[in-house]
Amino acid sequence: MAARFTRRVYIGDTPAEAWHIHNVLDQHGIASELRNETLFGATGEIPVLESLPEVWVSDVNSVAAEALIKEIRSRPEESAEWRCDGCGEAVDGVFAICWRCGAPASGSS
Repeated sequence: MAARFTRRVYIGDTPAEAWHIHNVLDQHGIASELRNETLFGATGEIPVLESLPEVWVSDVNSVAAEALIKEIRSRPEESAEWRCDGCGEAVDGVFAICWRCGAPASGSS
Protein backbone atom coordinates (compact mmCIF):
# COMPACT_ATOMS: atom_id res chain seq x y z
CA MET A 1 0.00 0.00 0.00
CA ALA A 2 1.40 3.41 -0.96
CA ALA A 3 2.05 5.98 1.74
CA ARG A 4 -0.54 8.72 2.08
CA PHE A 5 0.98 12.10 2.71
CA THR A 6 -1.64 13.93 4.73
CA ARG A 7 0.34 16.29 6.98
CA ARG A 8 2.19 19.38 5.84
CA VAL A 9 5.27 19.69 8.05
CA TYR A 10 7.25 22.36 6.25
CA ILE A 11 6.81 25.35 3.95
CA GLY A 12 10.05 26.44 2.27
CA ASP A 13 11.07 29.86 1.07
CA THR A 14 12.66 28.25 -2.00
CA PRO A 15 12.46 24.86 -3.74
CA ALA A 16 16.09 24.17 -2.72
CA GLU A 17 15.21 24.62 0.94
CA ALA A 18 12.22 22.28 0.65
CA TRP A 19 14.33 19.70 -1.20
CA HIS A 20 16.91 19.87 1.60
CA ILE A 21 14.26 19.09 4.23
CA HIS A 22 12.83 16.33 2.00
CA ASN A 23 16.29 14.76 1.61
CA VAL A 24 17.09 14.93 5.34
CA LEU A 25 13.77 13.26 6.17
CA ASP A 26 14.55 10.56 3.60
CA GLN A 27 17.99 9.98 5.16
CA HIS A 28 16.24 9.39 8.49
CA GLY A 29 13.78 6.90 6.99
CA ILE A 30 10.82 9.27 6.90
CA ALA A 31 9.00 9.16 3.57
CA SER A 32 7.86 12.57 2.35
CA GLU A 33 6.45 14.28 -0.70
CA LEU A 34 7.23 17.68 -2.18
CA ARG A 35 4.33 19.78 -3.35
CA ASN A 36 4.18 23.11 -5.20
CA GLU A 37 7.85 22.95 -6.20
CA THR A 38 7.05 23.89 -9.79
CA LEU A 39 4.63 26.65 -8.78
CA PHE A 40 7.47 28.71 -7.30
CA GLY A 41 8.13 30.29 -10.71
CA ALA A 42 4.55 31.55 -10.81
CA THR A 43 4.97 33.64 -7.66
CA GLY A 44 3.29 36.95 -8.37
CA GLU A 45 0.90 35.42 -10.85
CA ILE A 46 -0.73 33.34 -8.12
CA PRO A 47 -0.89 34.09 -4.39
CA VAL A 48 2.51 33.69 -2.69
CA LEU A 49 1.30 31.21 -0.08
CA GLU A 50 -0.03 28.95 -2.83
CA SER A 51 3.29 28.98 -4.68
CA LEU A 52 5.67 28.14 -1.84
CA PRO A 53 7.12 24.61 -1.86
CA GLU A 54 5.79 22.29 0.85
CA VAL A 55 6.93 19.03 2.41
CA TRP A 56 4.22 16.54 3.40
CA VAL A 57 4.44 13.30 5.41
CA SER A 58 2.03 10.65 6.65
CA ASP A 59 0.19 11.11 9.95
CA VAL A 60 2.28 8.32 11.47
CA ASN A 61 5.54 10.16 10.71
CA SER A 62 4.43 13.72 11.39
CA VAL A 63 5.67 13.98 15.00
CA ALA A 64 9.11 12.56 14.14
CA ALA A 65 9.38 14.75 11.03
CA GLU A 66 8.44 17.92 12.91
CA ALA A 67 10.97 17.13 15.66
CA LEU A 68 13.73 16.52 13.11
CA ILE A 69 12.92 19.73 11.22
CA LYS A 70 12.95 21.69 14.48
CA GLU A 71 16.34 20.21 15.35
CA ILE A 72 17.77 21.04 11.91
CA ARG A 73 16.53 24.61 11.98
CA SER A 74 17.75 25.26 15.54
CA ARG A 75 21.34 24.06 14.99
CA PRO A 76 23.92 26.80 14.92
CA GLU A 77 26.00 26.93 11.78
CA GLU A 78 29.23 25.06 12.24
CA SER A 79 32.30 25.53 10.16
CA ALA A 80 35.13 23.94 12.16
CA GLU A 81 36.70 20.99 10.41
CA TRP A 82 36.52 17.66 12.28
CA ARG A 83 38.41 14.40 11.98
CA CYS A 84 36.40 11.21 11.36
CA ASP A 85 36.76 8.58 14.11
CA GLY A 86 36.04 5.86 11.55
CA CYS A 87 38.61 6.54 8.84
CA GLY A 88 40.59 9.59 9.97
CA GLU A 89 39.43 11.77 7.05
CA ALA A 90 39.27 15.56 7.55
CA VAL A 91 35.64 16.65 7.05
CA ASP A 92 34.26 20.19 6.72
CA GLY A 93 32.25 21.22 9.78
CA VAL A 94 29.03 21.77 7.83
CA PHE A 95 28.73 18.01 7.39
CA ALA A 96 27.36 15.71 10.11
CA ILE A 97 28.65 12.53 8.48
CA CYS A 98 31.96 11.61 6.91
CA TRP A 99 31.86 11.86 3.11
CA ARG A 100 34.32 9.00 2.83
CA CYS A 101 32.97 6.27 5.13
CA GLY A 102 29.56 7.56 6.29
CA ALA A 103 30.44 7.60 10.01
CA PRO A 104 28.67 10.30 12.07
CA ALA A 105 30.62 13.18 13.56
CA SER A 106 31.64 12.70 17.18
CA GLY A 107 28.83 13.95 19.40
CA SER A 108 26.19 13.55 16.65
CA SER A 109 23.10 11.52 17.38
